Parts: sequence; C-alpha cells; structure tokens
Amino acid sequence: MIISHKSLTSIWVLDKPPRRTLNAGESRLSGEAVTRSSPTMILSQPAHTKRRQCRKTSSKGTTLMTALKAHQAASSATALNLADDISTTSRVRELPVKRPRGFGEFIGDSSAMQTLYRTLIQVAHSDAPIFITGESGSGKELCATAIHRHSPVRDGPFIAVNCAAIPAELLESQLFGHVRGAFTGAVSTQQGLAVAADGGTLFLDEIAELPLPLQSKLLRFLQTGQVMPVGATRTVEVNCRIVCATHQNPRVLVDTHRFREDLFYRLHVIPLKVPPLRERGQDILEIATGLLGRMAGHEGKRFTRLSVCAERQLLAHDWPGNVRELENTLRRAIILNDGEVLTADMLDLPSSTAHRTPVSHNVSEGNETTLRPLWMVEREAIESAISACDGSIPRAAAILEIAPSTIYRKRLSWLAMHPEEPTSH
Repeated sequence: MIISHKSLTSIWVLDKPPRRTLNAGESRLSGEAVTRSSPTMILSQPAHTKRRQCRKTSSKGTTLMTALKAHQAASSATALNLADDISTTSRVRELPVKRPRGFGEFIGDSSAMQTLYRTLIQVAHSDAPIFITGESGSGKELCATAIHRHSPVRDGPFIAVNCAAIPAELLESQLFGHVRGAFTGAVSTQQGLAVAADGGTLFLDEIAELPLPLQSKLLRFLQTGQVMPVGATRTVEVNCRIVCATHQNPRVLVDTHRFREDLFYRLHVIPLKVPPLRERGQDILEIATGLLGRMAGHEGKRFTRLSVCAERQLLAHDWPGNVRELENTLRRAIILNDGEVLTADMLDLPSSTAHRTPVSHNVSEGNETTLRPLWMVEREAIESAISACDGSIPRAAAILEIAPSTIYRKRLSWLAMHPEEPTSH
C-alpha cells in the first residue's frame, strides 16, 4: 500500500515469513501466512528527511503523521482479521479424508497382508511363473490381478481360466483352441484362451484339477512358448505371463501322483501364499464395514454400521470360507433384516465355542487293549475331530494342534492306500 502526500511518500508492507516446507498435518493455507505483527512502514530517503522537517516546522506534518498512525492501526486489525479468516477456511478445507487401506483390490493392513503386499511388488516386475496357494475364498484371483496390474504387461489382456469349472473333455479346446472340423460340433476355428492372453497374463486357477494328459501339454507350452490347437498341424507362438493357483497343497499332489513333478517345478518358481481371513485380525472388520455399505445400498436398506457385539462375533468366527463366507453372511443378514445397526443376532453365525468341543481319543472299546497300525489311530482321531467340527478341517486342526495342511496330506495318503474307503467330508 502506497500513501503519497506531496513530497512525502510512505510504503506500508504486511510482513510475511519466507516460504518453507510444511510440516506433517500443517495446513497449506495457514494463519502463519499473514503475520500478526504490525505492518512495517518503509520510507524513501527523501521522504524521511522531509518527515523530520515536518515534525519541527509544520503542523500539517503532525496531522499527517497522526493520520498515518491511525491507518497503521486499522491495517493491523485488517491483517489480523484476514489471518483469522484464512486460518478458519484452512481448517475447513484440510479436514482429513479417510481412505481404505490396502493394495489393488485387497483391503486391510494386517501384518500378514503387509508381507503379501511387499512380495507382490517385488515379483510383479519379473516374468517368472508365480504359484499362488491359499484357501478357497481367500483372494487368490485378486492376488493374480494385482500382479498383472503392476507388471510390465499391464496393458495386455488378463485371461483367467478356472480349470475346475470346465469339463475335462472341453478343457484342452478351451485352453489351446481348435480348428474347424476337429471334433463333432467344431463348426468354426476358435483360438484358445492361451492365445487370447498373448502379450498379457494367463491365470490358471485351480490348476490341480487339470487332467494328467493335459498337464503334459501345458508343460510343453511352458517349455516352447507354442500351443497346438486341437486338430491343427501347426503350432501358434504365444508370449504371456503364467500365474497359477490352487487351494490344495501342491507338494502333496505331487507325492500322490495327482500332479506332474516336472510341471510343478516349472510353475513353482515364485510361491505366494494368501493368508486366510482368520489370520488377518482387524482386517475382518474393515472388510465387513466396506461390504455392509455397498450391499446395503444395493439392497435399498438403511444399515450403516455394525454393533459392538456383531464386531466381536465376526472376530471370533474362524471363517473357513474366508472372504466369500463373510460376504454371504452379511448379504443374508442385510436381506432378512432392517435397521441402521446390524446386530449379532442378525448375523446368525454358529457359536464361537463350537470348535472347542472336546474330542474323544479312545481308539478301542472295553478294557481289552487292541493294537492297530498307527495310521488307523491317526485317521480315527482326525475323522472324529472333523465330524465334531461339522466338517471344518481348520477347526479340527486347531483341536488336534496340527496344521490344516497335515490333515489334507494325511487324507490324500489314506485315499491313495485305500481308495475303496472314502474319507468323510
């Protein structure tokens, strides 16, 4: 602001601190941007000299200085009001926005998931095959999708094939394609899903369900980068990233001759394990809250939050079906009930103490001791535990203090030894 009176010229400047880096949590429009100290008056040298003369000889100078002081006080008040207005506006604009924590389409920041996120980032930029393991419903396809989206072939196609959902007699044609007339019903040539994934990622979900003859053809494709459509005489070049997954223990499958060992080592370059939902702690509530809002809106319901008891019940449940089971549980509760708060009784989950039911380990009746092979004793104890837990292998494993994979492995070995004696399901 410049004030001019004849030869007297004054320049008033609001002091402003130099630009600096903002600290965490500090507003960009801070009240510090306009100082609360009084404005500074800068006088040019000729005007300063005239000012001294005015003080001594001119009453007009005294009057002018009085006016300048009054203007200085008014300017200071204006500066303070401006600073308060800016600070208030800043506080309104800088309210923190809560964002969902996660990676890709995953939600949650538990230690188990943080380990998975770090591994995903490390392996995404490689073109090596990735073998994902995890229980059903734990998010293996989300894992494969995240790998593709962070890989060098992110702009290419992502083709997912559920090997368990396609009949064995059609799987080869679906995967590698066929030519016209190759079989009854082949009225036109069709490229396979492997060819469709050229330049991108081919995700083979439930790869353990591939028939052994098709496993050998998949191995050849991995070794040569070429596919042979059914009925064709020429191969087709394909360059794609291979990601596969299974909910079973692949080493047990190899040991029981259900999966080719050479194919296993070709695919099992980078192993990834998706943690089950029960090992993700508070992630359960974060996922449930997100699902509740989305599903309630879809169903036209008013639910906005979970009750404290409902949260405790969600955390206590072991979720053998993982995220898929959680999603179905919430959907059922939302459809069958109404209100703003979803309570524990609406969830209709089994008691969290069900898996603590004691299991009898007696292997013989009466007082007479009967000696039997150890595997029979183990089998009886394991099957009794599974039966007591309503078929839940994770619960049975917790009772027996062994890993669920141990139960899967032993049951497969028993089935191989005695296929005529099916195990309970």
